[in-house]
Amino acid sequence: MSLGNLRGALKDITVVEAGDEMGDYAAMLLGGLGATVIKLEPLAGSPSRAIGPFATDRDPEQSLYFWRYNLNKQSICIDLDNPAAADALTRLLGKADVVLMAGEYQAVARRRSILQRCMSGNRGAIECTITPFGLDGPYRDFKATDLTLMALGGIMAVCGYDPNDDGHYDTPPICPAMWHAYHIAGEYAAIAINAALNFRDLSGEGQLIDVSVHEAVNTCTEIAIPTYIYNGQTVLRQTARHAMPAVTQMRLVTTRDNILMLASISPFEREERALIQLLDQVGIEHVLGKPEYKELEKQDYRAALTYRNDLIEQVVASLPAEELLQRAQALGLAWSPIRRPEDNLADPHFAARGTFASIEHPELGRRLRYPGTVATDGSEPHFHYHRRAPRLGEHTAQVLSGAGVATAEIAALAAAGVIRIAEEGERRPSASRVQ
Repeated sequence: MSLGNLRGALKDITVVEAGDEMGDYAAMLLGGLGATVIKLEPLAGSPSRAIGPFATDRDPEQSLYFWRYNLNKQSICIDLDNPAAADALTRLLGKADVVLMAGEYQAVARRRSILQRCMSGNRGAIECTITPFGLDGPYRDFKATDLTLMALGGIMAVCGYDPNDDGHYDTPPICPAMWHAYHIAGEYAAIAINAALNFRDLSGEGQLIDVSVHEAVNTCTEIAIPTYIYNGQTVLRQTARHAMPAVTQMRLVTTRDNILMLASISPFEREERALIQLLDQVGIEHVLGKPEYKELEKQDYRAALTYRNDLIEQVVASLPAEELLQRAQALGLAWSPIRRPEDNLADPHFAARGTFASIEHPELGRRLRYPGTVATDGSEPHFHYHRRAPRLGEHTAQVLSGAGVATAEIAALAAAGVIRIAEEGERRPSASRVQ
């Protein structure tokens, strides 16, 4: 690992996370950079443990969602509303660098009032809240989901299929991907937290970071807002293309092995020359680059474009997707098949860069692969995921002991039902059924 690798950048930082799925990704990013992430869970478990699909039975210990978004974390199971928990929470939060709270406003406000009392003596603590609409404003109490936030934030309106020839749509907008809104907000939160930690190094002061998922989504609508502000135009959603004020060239073509390919060329001579080479390689007759085509461009530019696009369709249809990808890229054409996410598991480029993390699941007796990193230092990933998501209450005793809570007090809290300590082997899925 090089000196510039970031996997240990937050190794001295403790993050206490409480809330629902809106905050899971942000806290996991911090854990990937080396922070100790302690997940405060209610006695029944985090709400995200109930999100499917599940490895086997509908069991909170088997949520694939929870496994994916809670790598590297520790779980402490504690009843925040029980006054008997106050002393243990005060000790824990007194040593926290970051307290991350996520969920609907009312839930976060209630939880925040409890945790703020327990961290009142921690002047350098950084509070980060992730809520649908922020801690103030007229929408503060609105109900929302990942889908409705994508709709209200504007992204959904610019994603979908082409309009009809008359410019009207007979298909509705679509949402790009599940949990997209929470990913966007989570990345903003992680960036802001790192900036706040840097500021604390200079000033010694903590601060509040109020992340609105709604606002975060709205910043990712590409050119829609500036196009409207500056030009008074609205953009049109288009199939497998960026939304633009006018309908652009269709890029989807089907390969010989029936895979959709994004294939088009820009109006540059270099790309036209590359297309000519590809056509010649495959043996497709054409007049591109010849006087006949130059004359057609002068007389009827749209007809020339149609001719060229027909040639692209022919060459794409003549080859299987993988061969076409290699040939086109070798000639400098930015063409690509449309892959399913799981197709990338066998991608040699991802393998070479260590994109997927292989993580041991002792309860399964095997390792599972997870999406790991998008950046390396040239040899190793910056984000380092090495430990599976925790079982409910798996680290309760360990975390409280580390915070200075006596063993006898931990036992008393467990006996009173204030905390939960996971038993060894509790709720373990069957390895034979997890593929």
